[in-house]
Amino acid sequence: MEKEVIKKEKDFKKSKFPFIMTIITFIIGYIFFYSSKGNPLNLKMKILLIGYLPTFLFLALFLISYFKCSTEKSKAVITILSSILTLFLFGYYISAIFICAFEEAENPITDVRYYKDKVNGSLLKAFPKEIPNNVEKVEFYYAPGVLQGGTNYSLYYIDKNMTLDKFAQKYKDHAIWIGHKDEYNEQSGLLTGAFSYTPAEYNNEDDYIIYLMEGKCDHSGYCNHGDFLIAAYNEKTNEVIFKSEQW
Repeated sequence: MEKEVIKKEKDFKKSKFPFIMTIITFIIGYIFFYSSKGNPLNLKMKILLIGYLPTFLFLALFLISYFKCSTEKSKAVITILSSILTLFLFGYYISAIFICAFEEAENPITDVRYYKDKVNGSLLKAFPKEIPNNVEKVEFYYAPGVLQGGTNYSLYYIDKNMTLDKFAQKYKDHAIWIGHKDEYNEQSGLLTGAFSYTPAEYNNEDDYIIYLMEGKCDHSGYCNHGDFLIAAYNEKTNEVIFKSEQW
């Protein structure tokens, strides 16, 4: 019995490296999967597979090493395979991050249940911490930026209890500019996409009073790169829009 325990301890020591890498890659895989909250189920499954593929490979190497490899030569082969796989991990995860980002950009999150998971930090200068319970026709949109593609957040709803005075009282003291879209001429092109991915896009955009909370452009002359954060209100229709874009 004692010999058997000693043998198992030796077997585990020789299989320890793939076991440790199984744990490490499992943790990284969980981070990948956790980041997919709110995505469609088919995309979640794809990200799950991408995130945990190294875990499955290291787990297989560990099980083979521990239960099937009885000679020093076979265990050395497993160690070499584990080392080679480890060397490829950095490149694999970099590629995986880009693949997942492209997939998420093509599959924006629109489920309002994930609003609080995605909207936080400096976005709360304009966006509400929680979507009010009394509002109607709520639409949420989030898509991460990839390469030249911009990161977009938007929240739209109709609030029949809102008035211009209430809205102004909340945002005017924090805004760096207030006015209608067609009146803005401080940084050419900054507010071009102010209402993109909302029901207001190309639809009475100039009826909204915009409270620009943050806004900056590059020095190209037409905001080839920049970002903005706005809160906007249409007094005629009680439509409210919060929008952030970084590109």
